[in-house]
Parts: sequence; C-alpha cells; structure tokens
Amino acid sequence: MDIYERIKKDHDDAREVMKKLKETTARAEKTRTELFTKFKLDMWAHHKVEEAVFYSYLRDDTKMSEDSYEALNEHHVANGLLEELDTFPVTSEEWGVKFGALSELIEHHMDEEEEDFFPKARKILSKEQADLIGDRFDARKKVVLAAIMPIDEDEVKAA
Repeated sequence: MDIYERIKKDHDDAREVMKKLKETTARAEKTRTELFTKFKLDMWAHHKVEEAVFYSYLRDDTKMSEDSYEALNEHHVANGLLEELDTFPVTSEEWGVKFGALSELIEHHMDEEEEDFFPKARKILSKEQADLIGDRFDARKKVVLAAIMPIDEDEVKAA
C-alpha cells in the first residue's frame, strides 16, 4: 500500500472506532474504556509516524509547507484532547462532551487530509516515493504501537 492508502485505512479504522464509542453509553464502562484505549494509542502512533515519515518530507516543499504545519497543529490539539479525556471517568458527562469535540476535530482533519492534502502531495511525490513512505509508515507504526502498549499486568504477576 502506498502512503495514501495506508493513511486512508487508518482513517477508516478511526472512524469505525469513533462510531462505536459514540454508540456506547456511560453504563458500558468496560467497553468504552477498551475502545478508547485502543483509539487513543492508535491515534498517538498514527500522528507521530505520519509526522515523521510523511509530513516531514512534504513540509520542506513550498507548496505543502503551510498545509503540513496546519496538519501538525491539528495533531497537537487532538493529542491534547486525548490526554484531557484521560482525566475524566469514561462514565462522566464531561468525557462524552470532550469526546464529541475530539471526534469532530479528527473527522474534520481526516476529511481535509484526504480531500485537499493528498491531491497536493500526489503532485509532489512519485509513485515509488509514495510506496516507500507507505512501507516506512507501516513498519514504524508497528514499532511505536509496541512501545506505547501498556504492559499486561496479569503476565507480570504470573512471572
């Protein structure tokens, strides 16, 4: 998969998890917690790797510089909201309101990236470059996710 297909797949996965999270109620604490943990870790990894292997390359091109910095800023805001959500119980009204705001921000960012950013980037990156960056994205995201995944407490207790 090239970088565009790879990022689009991540976006589609994020949309699906956000939809599931919005469908949960405060009574479904365990499900909501599990879904949010997966979503949060995946978003952090996605943002960091996308910035490192995709935006960093395009940021130096004058045609993409402003768009790259705007996308970086949106990542920063989204990551801040992800951290804020960790301070509220998933069963609280505040959590639901903040998650709604985060969902809107991320949805806007993904749509803008797919509709505006990708077409511009395709004019700059060759097919070979897009394929290489897609491969790097995959490899690095796996490493980042493995590094930030919480350790299994039961596994540690059993050791």
